[in-house]
Amino acid sequence: MFTKTETNLKVHITSRHEKLTAGLKSHIEDKIARVERYLGQVKEAHVILNFEKKVHLCEVTLVSKNLKLSAKSSSRDMYQSIDSALQRLETQAQKQKDKRVGRHRQEGGREASSVVHGVIHNPLEAETVKVVRSKTHAVKPMSVEEAALQLAASRDEFLVFSNAETDHTNVVYKRKDNHIGLIEPEY
Repeated sequence: MFTKTETNLKVHITSRHEKLTAGLKSHIEDKIARVERYLGQVKEAHVILNFEKKVHLCEVTLVSKNLKLSAKSSSRDMYQSIDSALQRLETQAQKQKDKRVGRHRQEGGREASSVVHGVIHNPLEAETVKVVRSKTHAVKPMSVEEAALQLAASRDEFLVFSNAETDHTNVVYKRKDNHIGLIEPEY
């Protein structure tokens, strides 16, 4: 039995029918640290390693602040069993984190289904179209290259500017293929 106390993390490793090596200990600790990225601080980790009839079995239980996760795996190699079990825990932890993050994002100012990038649905017959948000932009005279550089450096999706060469209002926008598009109106 091995117990490690580091930053309030207790790792209990029990090995049955096989000797627990230092390599196995460090391998387990490294893999548990990867799962901590998704769960935050893990309070306890219980790892049971078992060897029965040429099969290596690994059972892992992690306890964090508000969550308890567990996974089992078996194979002909102990390292492979450990990797598989902790990969399953990492997947579970990532799903839990995505649920938490998604819930907080939905509680924000707008509804989750109100904005979908690239898709504008036609209003139903009884539904009226209304402007929900209005924003003014200062239209500065600049070249297309300057506008593209300014847009690339910003977090905005588009930039409205006055083309210095044509003296018309133009728009540069970020495309999904990581290039920049230009909209020039015809007069």
